[in-house]
Amino acid sequence: MADKYDKRLADIERRVSNGIVIGTVSSVDHEKGRYRVKAGELETDWIPMATPRAGKTSIYSSYEEGEQVILASQSGDLSQAVILGAVATGETQAGTKGNTHVIKYPDGTTVEYDHEAKSYKMDVAEGGAFSLNIGGGASITGSGDGLKIKAGSIELESATLTHNGKNIGDDHTHKDVTRGTDETGPPA
Repeated sequence: MADKYDKRLADIERRVSNGIVIGTVSSVDHEKGRYRVKAGELETDWIPMATPRAGKTSIYSSYEEGEQVILASQSGDLSQAVILGAVATGETQAGTKGNTHVIKYPDGTTVEYDHEAKSYKMDVAEGGAFSLNIGGGASITGSGDGLKIKAGSIELESATLTHNGKNIGDDHTHKDVTRGTDETGPPA
């Protein structure tokens, strides 16, 4: 009789200890969004990760092999586990202040928002590129120091180009034109 209770107690202890587990990602299947995680001598089968959104709006940020993660498993059954999140270490900690939201990528690119300073900053790694495609038009409005653009060259493709309400595009005209070395009047 005691043997029966000992087995049941051992099963309950195993389930409780497997409810929340910290392990290391051992394999990744990006296409299916599944992972295998090793915790001590145990290795899970392919399991999913939790994500902030997974409906019509979805978010994807994959874990990588060697990353330390937290598993939650229903009734302590690791075959039903889900990765809840990652555990940052000193070398993998993205930010160092409580008022910032920081994303760091392996190539050195960083995206940071400091809500105290009201400052959004993106640093794209050397050799990288930035592309923004907007289907319905765009507007940039600034105050204070205004808009500063520093680049080796700037290429604009536009049906019209205006500055302070005046046409400065390739089809603009000038008034008060005098041939020779005199300067023209302002754009019309």
